[in-house]
Amino acid sequence: MADPDHVKTATEALDSVRRDWMSRQGVISVEVARRWIDGVPTDEVGIRITVEKKLPPDDVPAGEAFPEDLQGVPVDLVEGTTPVPES
Repeated sequence: MADPDHVKTATEALDSVRRDWMSRQGVISVEVARRWIDGVPTDEVGIRITVEKKLPPDDVPAGEAFPEDLQGVPVDLVEGTTPVPES
């Protein structure tokens, strides 16, 4: 189970950049979420950024790379798809 204090810290860190990160092209979502390491869920909480397509580090425009951590909270970048509402 995640430490409530760590969840609060992660949420506050994300709230400080949420609007900026969501405005970036290709970003689908940003959220506080359980971290997965090597395909295995952990009890650690981090910030997950879901993008349409991950770029190789050399292809990311200057100043647009996401940090590895935000205020001490790990940041994970994952590929995903935009949810489609059921009709």
